[in-house]
Amino acid sequence: MKAAFLCGPNQVEVREVSAPTLAQEGEVIANIEFVGVCKTDQQLTAMGLESELILGHEVVCQLPHEQGYFALNNEISCGQCSYCQEGLTSHCQNLQELGVNQHGGYAEKISVPRNSLHRFEFRNPALGVLIEPLSCAVRGVGRILAAANLLSVSRPTILVIGGGLSGALISYLLTHSPDFDGEIRLYDITKMPIPWAQKLGIERVEEPEEDEAHLVVECSGSPGGLATALRVVRKAGVVCIYGVPKAGISLPISPHELFMREIAVLTSFAGATDKTMKSAIAHIKSNEAFFEQLLGRVIPLEKLPEELTNWSPQPGTRTVVDMGV
Repeated sequence: MKAAFLCGPNQVEVREVSAPTLAQEGEVIANIEFVGVCKTDQQLTAMGLESELILGHEVVCQLPHEQGYFALNNEISCGQCSYCQEGLTSHCQNLQELGVNQHGGYAEKISVPRNSLHRFEFRNPALGVLIEPLSCAVRGVGRILAAANLLSVSRPTILVIGGGLSGALISYLLTHSPDFDGEIRLYDITKMPIPWAQKLGIERVEEPEEDEAHLVVECSGSPGGLATALRVVRKAGVVCIYGVPKAGISLPISPHELFMREIAVLTSFAGATDKTMKSAIAHIKSNEAFFEQLLGRVIPLEKLPEELTNWSPQPGTRTVVDMGV
């Protein structure tokens, strides 16, 4: 079978390798159909790993003797440690992440636990690559709404920084949540149109001003985005760090300023569970037309090395690897 290996920093090779033939107890061998190209893949590609690895964690697959399509929850938790017992499976002390520290989905076949696969029925099965990232956003929005209870206003202004897929999914869930009543604005450094924001009726700001937002959700993962979030949030406001910051970046604010401005800093280490995966599937099923616009370029596996080393997705979309092309 064909598989794409990360061999070193910015070194991705597509090879012919032996396909998995014997699944362990509780596992199945699935045929991979589509994989979403996540920014996490690009970041791992840029820094390299200690050993060669098949990346890819936003996986849609099929099973040889079952109908339909399945989305993969790539987080394999032990179920035994204290974090698993508390339901915090993303913090499992023995966590295996397919496509991150174990071989993932940029291959024609994969061996996975059967209970990590979630069946779905969409008109376009490629939409399944959005299930895992939307599942993570479901958890993130749950934390954001809980933190909103700290605010002194009932109708807060929320500023979302970053018009990429994370910003789209967070904004969609907030606008469709019965527990949120407020105004959402979007800031993105690109001047290009962002169709999903127009669809949701979200106002774009050219340059956010200080004291503008009660709650800021940083979705870009950039140092500039984080600095902007902490600069523009109102006193007694909340900043949620949702975009994954690069390792080694320091928080661009002193503890004294955090204290004097009474800013709460919230993070969401986005992880998927059975509950959030099911919720994500239901959201996409209810509005497939909206999520369809979040699918960007469709490429074959052979084009993946170029995609990962020359990161340039269409704004606000997810590039999809079609294993059948």
